[in-house]
Amino acid sequence: MSEFDFGFLSNLIEDPLITDINYNGRQLWVDHLQKGRYTIEPLPETSFFEQMSYKFANFVNLPFNAVHPVVEAETAQLRISIIHASVSSHISISIRKTPAVLRLTPALLKKQRYAPSWLLALLAKWVVMKCNIIVSGLPGAGKTELLKYLMQYIDPSQRVITIEDTCEIRYQDLFPHADSVSLKVSERFDYTAAIKTCLRQRPDWMLVSEVRSHEIVSLLQSVSTGASLLSTIHASSAKAIPQRILHMFPGVELSNDVLLMMIYDTLDIGIHVEASITKQGIRRYIREVVCYSADEGVPTMISVYKIDEAEEPFTQWPVKLMEKARLYKYRTQEQPA
Repeated sequence: MSEFDFGFLSNLIEDPLITDINYNGRQLWVDHLQKGRYTIEPLPETSFFEQMSYKFANFVNLPFNAVHPVVEAETAQLRISIIHASVSSHISISIRKTPAVLRLTPALLKKQRYAPSWLLALLAKWVVMKCNIIVSGLPGAGKTELLKYLMQYIDPSQRVITIEDTCEIRYQDLFPHADSVSLKVSERFDYTAAIKTCLRQRPDWMLVSEVRSHEIVSLLQSVSTGASLLSTIHASSAKAIPQRILHMFPGVELSNDVLLMMIYDTLDIGIHVEASITKQGIRRYIREVVCYSADEGVPTMISVYKIDEAEEPFTQWPVKLMEKARLYKYRTQEQPA
């Protein structure tokens, strides 16, 4: 999985069912898809983790000391963060796997009761219709995995531009015959610059790993030109996504009502995912799905699905989704069901 020798951690890294490895200076915790979250015992001496941290910093050619107390890097399938003991009680290590695989298989979706079949079919349909979809949830909830699941429904002839700071989406690896370009942001090439550059590359889709800050302004403007969006965001619920986005706007001289109108008009679908981690394993599932619209100049949110409410197929499509469905049928000459 990597040219670097992780020693004691190698077997854990090679285990395909382990998604995360975290060391806090005293314990080593792993997230296992079938066994849940648990500690590994016995552990090697603390010196092993210290030496491994310095060796890894050298491997990726980054300083690691009291002046530069954080190392963040990635290998082909790993995202690694290490914190120096000078700013933490002990060296802290976090390793997250980012393999080029679709973990959300039909068998796993059924086993975990991820979502009702009618909802999964509807989400696939909305991707085919080129709806703008954003997935919310806490870290570890499985936002990126759902993003990867949904992107399999993108027509391979449509041009996809991925924008991310660490390689997690893996669109090019998963769909090597599709038309795609991968952009990686950095200190010299930030999200805003990447989004603006993306527009000059004739995108049909923009796949943004995570919406975090003021780049949301350029992103919404770009989507309004015709490119479709798949992205993730940290939010407490699907209903909270528009307000969360509003808080990212940097001192724009527009009223909140105007901004909210633009957000509701640009985004189509909000999905909130959660994870339940127990000794029986990790269960990830869709908790909530909503549609956003600004029909007749009024920001409107329509509930599509909520896990603790009665499950039944959704039929109350807002006007703009009906229009996208009409355009889709026109493009494909699809006959109404």
